[in-house]
Amino acid sequence: MAPELSFPLPASLAITPEHARGVARSLDGGSSLHDDACVEGWIGQAREACSLYKSLVPLDAVQGWRRDPITGNIRHQTGRFFSVIGVHARHRLGRHELEWDQPIIEQPEIGILGILAKSIAGTLHFCLQAKEEPGNLGGIQLSPTVQATYSNYTCAHGGGIPHFLEHFMDPHPSRLLFARLQTEDGGRFLYKSNRNMVVVAGDDFPVELPKGFIWLTLRQIAALIRSDNMVNACTRSILSALIPVGEAGAGARHEDEGLRETLQWLDDRKACTHILTRRIGLNDLQEWALDEKGFFSHLSRGFFRVVGLRISSETREVGSWGQPILENPAPGIIGLLVRKGGRGMELLMQAKAEVGNRVTVQLGPTAQFARENYEGSPKLTKPFLFEEFSTPGRFPVLHESRQTEEGARFYQEYNLHRVLVLPEGETLELPPDHRWIPLREIAFLVQLGEQVNSCARSILSCLL
Repeated sequence: MAPELSFPLPASLAITPEHARGVARSLDGGSSLHDDACVEGWIGQAREACSLYKSLVPLDAVQGWRRDPITGNIRHQTGRFFSVIGVHARHRLGRHELEWDQPIIEQPEIGILGILAKSIAGTLHFCLQAKEEPGNLGGIQLSPTVQATYSNYTCAHGGGIPHFLEHFMDPHPSRLLFARLQTEDGGRFLYKSNRNMVVVAGDDFPVELPKGFIWLTLRQIAALIRSDNMVNACTRSILSALIPVGEAGAGARHEDEGLRETLQWLDDRKACTHILTRRIGLNDLQEWALDEKGFFSHLSRGFFRVVGLRISSETREVGSWGQPILENPAPGIIGLLVRKGGRGMELLMQAKAEVGNRVTVQLGPTAQFARENYEGSPKLTKPFLFEEFSTPGRFPVLHESRQTEEGARFYQEYNLHRVLVLPEGETLELPPDHRWIPLREIAFLVQLGEQVNSCARSILSCLL
């Protein structure tokens, strides 16, 4: 009889056992270079030192940018950085079809989102920077060590090279704790990915850091994520890869079968979901136009608008600049329903289709919506568990915080992050695009890259 074959797919695919032990110690114990009071004081000083001034201006008055007179698309005069263009989308799912058009950010560059790590006194620490972005709420937020697009780190803006960039350009494989391409917000970026990285510095790397940077343990970062608008979206995206999932159980074969079923379900959802996305000019959008302030808005004043910014700073690589930026009129909700299952913590995830994804469907959180876009809309159907996440009460709240979107492209935008718990013994009838998935399987999909969307990665970081 032929031997029985098994092809295990470990959740720790992208992280070596040695690095995984360091991550666990950084999260659950070990000494920190700075005590929590010192960290709080450092953040306070960084906020007091903020020097970025900005004002909204009409799009036609944005320094260095122009609207094409024929298409209406907005581009930088160098042809670098990003553009704001229009797309027409047609989404078919089974017999249901939805058609719309919208502005979207096109940035055909792969950026670097990198965190430098170092063992200090036996505990893994992570280097974050207090970075001020024009769209931030609260001034500075804790950003990755390096957060730069290709245009930024090749100095297309005329400024300097970001600190520590050299550690992320071609690191030795033994230094890589994690490195995967991950998509940006697929609803407002067209085919945009960044490389999420954690690189371990050598023993000779100095403990002392330049002004504006700090070493923190994962325990300290996790506590700061529980504060509103403190840890930026890029940092949260990277740290979603470090969620602890526990040791593999004795029933490894059963776990393999469960993962194969999840992968098949996700592929089935991709196969039955069709989005045809076509680039068009902003001037060709049917329900969008320049408003009385010179901003590009939806005729209903819902969804989002494209506004202009004039910015000056005493601490950035460039002293002043202008740019278009997206502004939302109201916060969104990113929700996650969790339960205790036979294979540990299980999360209710959805196969989420977004217009800007290269692979149309990715794993999304239980809920991902802005209430104002659905209430009273004749075109949009309210998503699953809309009321439960809009007004919690039916399910206990495990976590709730306000988390901002990336402040370089989104203006003072935040989403309410809510993690709810399904009480033991209660069941839900699920639509086909939702599935209970063990945390170990979700960790595996995060580590594959470009399988778990930006909203899901953001709320996963709240489980640290």
